[in-house]
Amino acid sequence: QAAAAAARASDLADVLARLQRDRQRREAEARATAAARQAEQARQAAEAEREQRLADQRAADQRVADQAASAAPRATPQRQAAVPVPSGGRALPVAGRIATAWGQPAPGGPHRGLTYTAAGGARVVSPCNGRAVYAAPFRSFGLLLIVDCGGGYHFVLAGLERLDASAGQRLLAGEPIGILGGTGASGGSLYVELRRNGQPVDPRPWFAARG
Repeated sequence: QAAAAAARASDLADVLARLQRDRQRREAEARATAAARQAEQARQAAEAEREQRLADQRAADQRVADQAASAAPRATPQRQAAVPVPSGGRALPVAGRIATAWGQPAPGGPHRGLTYTAAGGARVVSPCNGRAVYAAPFRSFGLLLIVDCGGGYHFVLAGLERLDASAGQRLLAGEPIGILGGTGASGGSLYVELRRNGQPVDPRPWFAARG
């Protein structure tokens, strides 16, 4: 659906507008089924409570039977390391330097985002907690990722050689979403644009607030 919306769109703002309308439609459908879902959740909660009581009783019986063995140390199951999430759920998208700043004069008008240069093959991460609403090639942008961060904010990231996220995927701030192209210490270039309600805004205060 995102790819179809992009094909019909005239520019990036139109893509975001279409994605926003699609999101509002999905939210309306979700609200329409909320009552049935709540009833099912209540049933499941009651069933889970009953199963928990039975499990507690079985555990108490087992503790009595295995009182001697319970003192022995037990191995702790290994868990996958959690993705580090900066305070506020915000992360710099790539380890590099800003080559073109927000508002800097450019042939088409003031620069509407940030352009980072980084080592070729550098890892790119999601700048916020949110959902990937577009992850595919788009016109001159090449491979393009748009992340819905909530509150009317969308991050646009372009210049990736490889995308490791797909449309509809939930993302955490700092979670890898792709790889930059190029080679060498400064062979890659990542364009980052932050939009609020479809309008480009300066992303630097967003990153400054990440804690």
